[in-house]
Amino acid sequence: MEHQKKLYTDTNLLIAFGITLIVVMGVTNITPALPAMAQYFNIPYSTVTQVITVFTMPGIILTPILGIVADRIGRKVIIIPSLVLFGITGVIMFFITDFTWLIVLRFIQGIGVSALGAINATIIGDMFTGKNRTIAFGYNASVLNIGTALYPAIGGFLCILGWNYPFLLSAFALVVAWFAIFHLHNPEPVTTSSLKRYFHAIANIIKSPYVIGLLSTTVLTFILLYGPIITYFPYIISYRFKGTSATIGLSMSLMSIVTAITSSQLQILTKRYSEKNLILYGFIGLCISFIIAGFANNYFWLTIAIIIGGASNAINNPSLLSLLSAAAPAQYRGAIMSLNGMGLRIGQTVGPIIMASLGAIVTVERAFYSISGVTLVIVIALFSTLLSNRYCTMKG
Repeated sequence: MEHQKKLYTDTNLLIAFGITLIVVMGVTNITPALPAMAQYFNIPYSTVTQVITVFTMPGIILTPILGIVADRIGRKVIIIPSLVLFGITGVIMFFITDFTWLIVLRFIQGIGVSALGAINATIIGDMFTGKNRTIAFGYNASVLNIGTALYPAIGGFLCILGWNYPFLLSAFALVVAWFAIFHLHNPEPVTTSSLKRYFHAIANIIKSPYVIGLLSTTVLTFILLYGPIITYFPYIISYRFKGTSATIGLSMSLMSIVTAITSSQLQILTKRYSEKNLILYGFIGLCISFIIAGFANNYFWLTIAIIIGGASNAINNPSLLSLLSAAAPAQYRGAIMSLNGMGLRIGQTVGPIIMASLGAIVTVERAFYSISGVTLVIVIALFSTLLSNRYCTMKG
């Protein structure tokens, strides 16, 4: 359904924004409290990081399964219980005094959040079409990056009151769940085919070179985001510039702010460029960002790299989600977007490993140059084969 009013005033989309803020809340608001947790429980810092690991773990397996369920019985049937589970376990963790129980509850909370991001993207894909879909994904990316910029500061402030206070933010999920129950009116898929025919249709969609290209692009996008940018831009600040943790936090917040501002302007960009071209320009921008980061010898050049990297990511991911949403009919979209969520997690996991391996073989500076060159080659290969015009039959 198309909306003639401004998209960001649409009630359904506003609820989707709330879900997005829950998705990014689970990690970014907790990380400032990790040192305080280690001190409270009298455990090594390497042990307390399990609070993050066990939270993200369930999504690797559950995301595609819940995506299929969302296609068969509905989106809200997954979204609402997931929000409630996330919110309740978060509030309970505020009262926990045993680390083992904290880990168990974090795992359960991870189950709640595991498919929220993918199914939320599916809902946005269901509600909008064409350029409006890309614009909606752009606004959603803007909200996401506002969350990633603000949550660490909010979590750090709450941590002054106690290591467990950041968990109280999870109660916001219960508010979002209430609005989703009574005010989210998204189109639900109409299931008429048997389960066998459903999986056969999913297999045919996945076998499409175009869809393979889009899913591969997601993996590459998050390898670059979590490898060179999130993991090794802080390395440059800390080891090359001798910067503090506060400086690292400010720098990464700057990237989130740039990404948020650029994402909010996709309405202008999509009038001039196709989604596929925006993805291409985004990758070229990332390559330029890595080259600048490689030779940056002061904060001015690193800030330029951060701005270019943030803006490139802003036009890349929403355009990619829009094209992928258009590539699957509504009754199969949940599964396809969940597979995209798996690709996202693979990229998050592999990116730091690749960058660390390159940094061990050559210098970090040369690692940035190398990954920029390899990325350019991969992008040229992707756009000349799987994402070429002869396979690009779906129009945004």
